[in-house]
Amino acid sequence: MKKLTKITNTAAILTCSALLLTGCGNTNDSSSQATKQTETKKQDQADLNKMKSTKQLEITPTKVSNEVSPEENKKGNKIVKIHYKIKNTSAKDFTVAANDFIINIGENYYYMGSGINYADAIKPGATSEGDGYYEIPKDYNEFKLMYQPLSIEERAAWDIIVPQDKK
Repeated sequence: MKKLTKITNTAAILTCSALLLTGCGNTNDSSSQATKQTETKKQDQADLNKMKSTKQLEITPTKVSNEVSPEENKKGNKIVKIHYKIKNTSAKDFTVAANDFIINIGENYYYMGSGINYADAIKPGATSEGDGYYEIPKDYNEFKLMYQPLSIEERAAWDIIVPQDKK
């Protein structure tokens, strides 16, 4: 008789636990939807507006857009414009330019393209902003943006998604 009572008590506890968990799940429905929307928004933006630090800089790519459509580009590629916000955290002037950034798609690398590209000597503690233009294949809207100047061992990387044109 003791074994039967123990099994019955265990079944009752499991049933109560299941009911409590089910009840808890229903109260968080709107909360989980908000979390999913936030996750979707983060995925839509990827690392856009995400500041990354190097030894001497704080770099934030703040905007990305298609500037020239594949139809306008004679090579069939497209031009993306990336807006940077860069703060010099070092004690010396620091020169940064759009050609310090590279776009990586798969095994291919794309460098600064034509346009009025950003370059600035930033004073210690100061912040500077500017745009870099990069020519990439027309079929890609996602890529890795890498800060890799040739002159020093500074590195940072962002996953970027180019927003779709809204027509």
